Amino acid sequence: MTTASLYKGLPLPCIIDNAAHETNSTYSVASLIEPGQEQKKVYAASTADVEAAVASSKRAFAGWRDTPVTARRSILLKASHLFKERIPELIGVETEETSSGTGFAGYEIAVLASDLLEETACAMNQALRGETAPTDPTGKQMIMERVPFGCVLGIAPWNAPVVLGLRSVIGAIAAGNVAIMKTSEYSPTVHTALAQVLIDAGLPKGVLNVLHVDPKDAPSVIDALIGHEFVRKINFTGSTRVGRIIAQVAAKYLKPLTLELGGKNPIVITENADLDLAANNVIFGGFLHQGQICMSASNIFIHESVLDAVSQKIAALISENSGLIRASNQPTDLGNDKSHRLRGLFNRASLERAQDLLKDAQEHGAKLVAGEQKAGETNGTAFQPHILSGVSQKARLYREEAFAPLLALIPYKSEEEVLNIINESEYGLSASVYSTNHAQAWRLARAIESGAVHINGQTVHDSQDVVHGGVKASGYGRFNGAEGIREFTQLKVITIAAGGGTKMPFTMM
Repeated sequence: MTTASLYKGLPLPCIIDNAAHETNSTYSVASLIEPGQEQKKVYAASTADVEAAVASSKRAFAGWRDTPVTARRSILLKASHLFKERIPELIGVETEETSSGTGFAGYEIAVLASDLLEETACAMNQALRGETAPTDPTGKQMIMERVPFGCVLGIAPWNAPVVLGLRSVIGAIAAGNVAIMKTSEYSPTVHTALAQVLIDAGLPKGVLNVLHVDPKDAPSVIDALIGHEFVRKINFTGSTRVGRIIAQVAAKYLKPLTLELGGKNPIVITENADLDLAANNVIFGGFLHQGQICMSASNIFIHESVLDAVSQKIAALISENSGLIRASNQPTDLGNDKSHRLRGLFNRASLERAQDLLKDAQEHGAKLVAGEQKAGETNGTAFQPHILSGVSQKARLYREEAFAPLLALIPYKSEEEVLNIINESEYGLSASVYSTNHAQAWRLARAIESGAVHINGQTVHDSQDVVHGGVKASGYGRFNGAEGIREFTQLKVITIAAGGGTKMPFTMM
């Protein structure tokens, strides 16, 4: 199989040394298009394949580490060019394999992922500069150099598979590391297609290897990857539940991590807010990609003086966009406006969890403000947006990430009250504050414990111009731009003595 067809053959191969790698077993990817049917067969890596992948990485490391930054950047810039040429094809691959609608896939690929590749290449020179400390009294020179770890394991998720798949390895590669991408079992084709772009751009053999893992084998294979002496750092984006498991394994082997995990992303709508803007952005930030984004809006805290007005505006917007979710996950043409309606949730388990959260909230007294499951849309994974009021603190929805278009409207009386509630959450990824009083907005934004707070803007925000990452159970470490490259480097000290022996400050007896 040539590199031109790495992601088009079946069973879908792993990639080692820039070539298709067939293993001794396969697993099946369930079809989103025809529930209950198998979509494709994928070669599944075993611990033996881990050894082969790491051996390839080890062979490639010294050469890639010592490749001039300008040469590494040229490869990434060529990859950026190839990536842009393949945008329509990548959109097709994503919408066929995952629950992404064409609108979301187009934005994720043409804007977010495209910017990620380009900005990473542009930031490399600045990110990898070292520092010189002041010369000490003896004339000794002291240099701090940024050096790569070695091999970085990138574990990629399915929900924004292109930009997050690319992010799982691109910062590490730019910094001079070699990388192994462990694909999501739900989007292996998308992740293989990304590797194809980098390989076709001239990435040397072994700099990026790709392994698919059968879910039933994941514990042993992930342990083998993290535990290997040459795998020096782990980069994981996904749920907090799985992140904790990955962190426990990494701790066993004393391996550092970069984690971007779940979020229970609050919106604060103050008494001074532009209510039309806030209502519009609640809908957008809560329902984009069916709420299956780690930064999706969740609990909406509304000052009691404007609660009724905001509730009415949100209900009206939902009514105006009746049938926002399509009943079918069948892909549609990019040119069809209806194709930009949201698709169903990712799989049946996602739907059942959303239904359980809704039922639990209602059993604890929550009332429906807007949204209902429409007749004929109970098949597949369609779940229409639901807005609830009166959500009890005892309800799971109050504290758990829904990963579905399911929002809670919660009144508050004072800034102190709302800040206490928000900061008691275990999560801290993204938040929004809506207020026309700039001093008030700034005060709230600074007090909210979160990796990012957006004043009069969406909770869903990712720009290569600023860092991205969470606090508390939403993870640690930062992506994007120069900081996203430095995340995969270590500072190494080199000293150059001026000559002469060290004079002892005492007389030896």
